[in-house]
Amino acid sequence: MNPIDSANITAQTRVFVCCDLDVPIRNGRIDETYRLEAVLPTLLYLKQFTKNIIIAGHLGKPKGQVVPELSTQILKPFFDEHLGSGNYELMENLRFDPREETNDPEYARELASKADIYVNEIFSTSHRKHASIIGIPRLIPSFAGKRLILEVETLKKAVENPKKPLVAIIGGAKVESKLPVINKFLRISDAVLIGGKLGMEWKQSIPDNMFMPKDYLEDNKDIGPETVKGFAAIIQTAKTIIWAGPMGAYEEEKYAGGTRSIAEAIVSSPAFKIAGGGDTLAALNKFGYLERFDFVSTGGGAMLEFIAKGTLPGLEALDYHG
Repeated sequence: MNPIDSANITAQTRVFVCCDLDVPIRNGRIDETYRLEAVLPTLLYLKQFTKNIIIAGHLGKPKGQVVPELSTQILKPFFDEHLGSGNYELMENLRFDPREETNDPEYARELASKADIYVNEIFSTSHRKHASIIGIPRLIPSFAGKRLILEVETLKKAVENPKKPLVAIIGGAKVESKLPVINKFLRISDAVLIGGKLGMEWKQSIPDNMFMPKDYLEDNKDIGPETVKGFAAIIQTAKTIIWAGPMGAYEEEKYAGGTRSIAEAIVSSPAFKIAGGGDTLAALNKFGYLERFDFVSTGGGAMLEFIAKGTLPGLEALDYHG
């Protein structure tokens, strides 16, 4: 996997940068900029050499339809402020074209024809086999962005050589999709804490290092106080913490207590703290704890799949194999 600073870039070089643009939008404005800020080091590096920077990515899930409120043009003021107008081209939402998510070879060729080199700066979608993720790298010289490399190196070290005890906290729903990473964490962690709907959905046996919720609020939309107390005690023993997924329906204030309390327990710990996923990121931003984590991954599903498998399709397209 070649880093972007190993590329030979001149003023004429056209650079296609696949960026993580999938930020929350409220009333036509950017609600939180963490993912956009994460791609700036690569874009500012490229700006030193060329103005032919093509920023591409997606917003939301338009499913191959043109959805005006998901237009990437909403993001233009952010990039104008940080890069300067005229120093880049911002492409429209790639997912407006149905060929993006089907990895259509012709669409990949159309995108690749716009540039001389390709940069993957979208770790959060690198588990998808989309045209902009795995199609373009087959066609033109391809490189890893600075954030992509940081994501891979940080998560790899946290999984392969963590300071012990390692405590993993997995929330949200969909046991089936999270089973591989839960099983991986059970092998490498001292404790795996399960929250959210996962605790209610779990049907498998429970190993000694796995801890399930002991109580929920009456309507089952948040973990209860006994669970919070037990989880917090385990968190305080950790030297490395990896958290993915909220403990309940944190968007509603009356169900935010569990997620907030777990976040408070984590940030009060001296452990090396990693969080990942759009919902986790949104919750931390809501509670004002985003800056108190040592590393916040831009990926949710991508982070979990990377931890479980050690690689991703988008990384393999850059010749990375773990």
